[in-house]
Amino acid sequence: MKILIIEDDEVLVQMLKTGLGKEGYAVDYLTDGEAGERRLELHYMDYDLIILDLMLPKKDGAEICKNIRKKGITVPILILTAKADTEEKIHLLDEGADDYLVKPFAFPELLARMRAIIRRPAKMLAEELTVSDLMLNSLTQRVHRGAKEISLTLKEFRLLEYLMRHPNQVINRDQILDNLWDFDFSSFSNVVDVHIKNLRKKIGNNHSKMIETIRGVGYRLKGE
Repeated sequence: MKILIIEDDEVLVQMLKTGLGKEGYAVDYLTDGEAGERRLELHYMDYDLIILDLMLPKKDGAEICKNIRKKGITVPILILTAKADTEEKIHLLDEGADDYLVKPFAFPELLARMRAIIRRPAKMLAEELTVSDLMLNSLTQRVHRGAKEISLTLKEFRLLEYLMRHPNQVINRDQILDNLWDFDFSSFSNVVDVHIKNLRKKIGNNHSKMIETIRGVGYRLKGE
């Protein structure tokens, strides 16, 4: 799951980036409105959620929200605002925001609102995935092969979840990097291959061939 934060408070941005990273999210951030809107226009398909501050240099969050919705960009938007009055909240929702959070806020509330928004896409994502006898629950973040529970790191879990949402499809390395790592991560790194190797080992020898290497392209998770 990949998040774009557009916020000019560097202290808050770093807190959010660190906290969300610990929850397994890949995070990019920008600190001015014009750069944020430009990134969305060019790369909106890379992101699952936008955390957008209302008061930004060069262009405010409400204007960004309005502009990208006019262009048909439907990525969910969570607005951060210091204004708590009802009229402002109604205005933000009318401009295309999916939800808002009034500053200061508690980090667990931010996570809860993010989860609620992400559960709302037009095509609801399944919470429990099954491929062969491999089972993954995205809410509890638990993975089982048959009756045996498999312990994964957060990044391994997100990688397996991504593959299980696309069974029998060839997924290239760039797609994996775009969804699980931030914008500045080098595409020349072998980090994807390392995580695939570790995932195969943890899934078990009898199931290592579930994740096929498609030479020169990427990987495919074989389902029945």
